[in-house]
Amino acid sequence: MPGGFQLYAGTPHSYFTIYADTARAEAGESAPFLDGFKRLALPVRDSEGRCLWPERFDADHIAALQRRHGPNKFASQMMLQPVNIAAGRLDPDRIRRYDADLDYTERNRIATLTLDGRRMVSASCWWDPAYGAPGKGDGSVIAVVFADAEGGYWLHRVQYLTADPEPEGSEAVQQCRQVAAFAGRYRVPSVRVEVNGVGKFLPALLRLEMDASGTGCAVVEVTSHIPKDRRIMEGFDAILAAGSLRAHRSVWDTPFMMEMREWRPGGAYRGPDDGLDAVSGCLSSEPVRLPRLPAASRLSWRGQPGGVAAETDFDI
Repeated sequence: MPGGFQLYAGTPHSYFTIYADTARAEAGESAPFLDGFKRLALPVRDSEGRCLWPERFDADHIAALQRRHGPNKFASQMMLQPVNIAAGRLDPDRIRRYDADLDYTERNRIATLTLDGRRMVSASCWWDPAYGAPGKGDGSVIAVVFADAEGGYWLHRVQYLTADPEPEGSEAVQQCRQVAAFAGRYRVPSVRVEVNGVGKFLPALLRLEMDASGTGCAVVEVTSHIPKDRRIMEGFDAILAAGSLRAHRSVWDTPFMMEMREWRPGGAYRGPDDGLDAVSGCLSSEPVRLPRLPAASRLSWRGQPGGVAAETDFDI
C-alpha cells in the first residue's frame, strides 16, 4: 500500500548479496539494490575487534568459528561483509581500474603508444575461439594486454565475439573479421590463436582477413597441453599478488569480472571461464618486444632498433 513499510532481514552469503552497500557493476547495477534504505548491521565484532555480543560469543568461541569456517565464510556470516563464502583463488579487487584510452603518436618516423602517460613496450593478444549459438556453450573471446617498461600489465580490452550461425560456414569468417578489426583498432602487433579443437583451420582464414584489412598484424598458432585451470592460475597468481595488473573501465562491462569472482580451480568447476582463459593466455605469453617490420603505412610503436641518422648541411 502507498507509504507502506518494507523490511529486508538476513545475512550476506555472496558478494552479489542484495544487502551490499555499494553497486555491483558486474551485475549491471548503477546503485546498490537497497539504495536509500536505512541499514542496521551488527557484526560479531566492531572495527576495533571488540565483541558486540559478549554474552553469546566470547573470544575463544569467535576464534573457534574462524578456524572452523575459514576467513571468507566468517567474514560473510559473522562480520556481515559481502564476499563469496567459497574460497576464491582469483581476487578481482586486486586489479586497479583506469579510464585512459590508447594514445598513439608519430614523430620523426618513430611511433609511440602510451596509456595514462606511460609508454607501452609490448603487447600480447590472445583469441580463444568457439562456435555455437550466442549464450550457449563456450564463448569466443579475444583479449589484449599491454606492458610498460616498469613491469606493469594493462588489460585494455576483453571482447566476447558474437556471430550469426546462419548461413552455414559464415560464422568463422564473421569472427575472423571481428578479430582483424580488434587488432587494427588497438594496434596489436600479433594475435595468438589457440588451435586446440575448433581453431585448427582458423589461422589461415584469419591471415586472409588481416591482409584484407591492412592491419599488418601477425597470426601465431598456439597449441596448449596444460589443463585450463592450471593455465589460469599460472597466468594470474603472481601478477595479482604483486598488484601489477590494471584493467580498463570497459572490462567491468563484460562477463569477465563475474567469471573471475566465481571461478574455482579443479576439474569439477563447470562455470564460464572463457574470458579468464583468453586473458591468462595474454599474461602467460612471451611479450612481443622485438620490433618487426611494420606495414609500409604503419609505424611500430614499440620503438626502432639502433639510432636515427639525420641529414645535415653544416660543418662541425
